[in-house]
Amino acid sequence: MQSDEMRAWVECSLEFHGREEGFARLLKKHASAQQIPHSCGIKDRHETAERILAVCKKLGISIITQADACVPESFYASSAPIVFYAKGDTDILTYKKTAGVIGARKAADSSLRICSDITGKLAKKGVVIVSGFAQGIDRCAHTSCISCGGKTVAVLGCGIGYDYPKGSLELEEKIAQSGAVISEYPPLVPPKREYFRRRNRLIAALSQKLLIVEASDKSGCLNTAGHALQQGKDIFVIPPADIRSQRFQGQVGLIRDGAAIAFEAEDIY
Repeated sequence: MQSDEMRAWVECSLEFHGREEGFARLLKKHASAQQIPHSCGIKDRHETAERILAVCKKLGISIITQADACVPESFYASSAPIVFYAKGDTDILTYKKTAGVIGARKAADSSLRICSDITGKLAKKGVVIVSGFAQGIDRCAHTSCISCGGKTVAVLGCGIGYDYPKGSLELEEKIAQSGAVISEYPPLVPPKREYFRRRNRLIAALSQKLLIVEASDKSGCLNTAGHALQQGKDIFVIPPADIRSQRFQGQVGLIRDGAAIAFEAEDIY
């Protein structure tokens, strides 16, 4: 893709972030993203887009647009990002045998052990593990997958290359060596609370099946599960260690609503 065209895609992603449906209508009208900034009078995004392109080139980060073949069709089920940024093997994003593994940041030791065991077994079956790169269950899912020689996809709530959670850049690089790290936010952008909620739709889109290991009734995992249900995905839940404990009430609620219980990896794949 020519640099002018790529810059136009980035400009549009900055201008229409959170208004992706509006961009989609304009793209149908103009047939090229390069025509949209001029037609819409977008004037103040040019320099920012140029800086983003320069940082991506320096850090070896790919910019994936809606014109690229590696964009999963499932992204279009829920506000597909206009562009997203990636490091690693982007072809992995179109794999069909995937499992999202998510859960609490401050997870119980028992939940972490279960996550490690099931994730490792899924990875050995050739299942690509998708998670959100947060502390706790997400981190356990990524590291357990890598330790078993599997491939994993990390969906960030900040820009690639921003050190969050602190001390994470080494793991980010390890994931990219065999899997992929992606974000809809430009490189080095710090996290915000709303970014994590938005990234949940992408975790759901990349996951053919979704496993919730531990969740309270206020957990962001329930938001991810909601996206997965809207997309027709199968939801699996680890049985709560204590049905009365607040930390497991998200699991209790999902089971009441009809989610399948997973005791072993074989229950999922």
